[in-house]
Amino acid sequence: MTENIDEAGIRVLVEEELISAVVEKHRRFLEEYKKEFGELDSRLSQVEENVKNVKNFRIQMEERKEVLKEKRQQFYHQTEALLEKEIFPKLDPITANKLKEEFKRIKGQIEPEEEQRLKDSFMEKLRETTQAAGPGENVLSLVGSRMEEARNSNLEFKEIIKSEKQLAEDDGSKGEDISKSKSQHKWLSTKIKNHEEALNYWEKLKV
Repeated sequence: MTENIDEAGIRVLVEEELISAVVEKHRRFLEEYKKEFGELDSRLSQVEENVKNVKNFRIQMEERKEVLKEKRQQFYHQTEALLEKEIFPKLDPITANKLKEEFKRIKGQIEPEEEQRLKDSFMEKLRETTQAAGPGENVLSLVGSRMEEARNSNLEFKEIIKSEKQLAEDDGSKGEDISKSKSQHKWLSTKIKNHEEALNYWEKLKV
C-alpha cells in the first residue's frame, strides 16, 4: 500500500507534521476571529455609548419641554394681565369680550403656524379698536412681544417633539443592528474559546 502511495507521488504526513498542521490551522482561525471580534467589540462599545448619550439627551429634552410649557403659560399670563389692566377696561364690553375669546384661542394647544396667524390677527384688531382709547404704543408693543415670546416657546416645544419622533425611528433600526451584532459577538467569543482550547491541547501533544 505504501509503495503504491509513493508511486502516486503522495507523501504521507508523519504524526508531528499532522499536529503542526492542526496547530497552524487553529492559530489561523484564532487570528481571524480575534481580529473580527476586536472590530465588532469596538463598534458595539461605540453604539452602546451612543445609546447612552441618546437616553441622556431624551431626559434633557423632557426637562426642556416642561420649561417651555411653563414659559409659554407665563408669557400668556403676563399678556393677559396687561390686557385686563391697560386695554380691556377702556373698551366697550362687547369688543372686549370678542378680543378675550380670540386671546383664549391663541393660548390654547395649537400649532405654532396657527398661533402666529391668530396672534397677527389679534394684534391688528387690538390696534384698530384701541386707537380711540389710546392705551399707548408701549403697551401694545409689550403685548406683542410677550405673545411672540410665548409663540417661540411653543415653536421650540414642537421642534423637540419632531426630533423625538426621529430618534424613535432611529432607535428601531439601531435596535436591530445591536441585536445582530451581539449575536455575532457571542458566536465569535465561543469560537475563540473553542480554538484556544483546541490549540492548547494540540500544542501540548506537539511537545
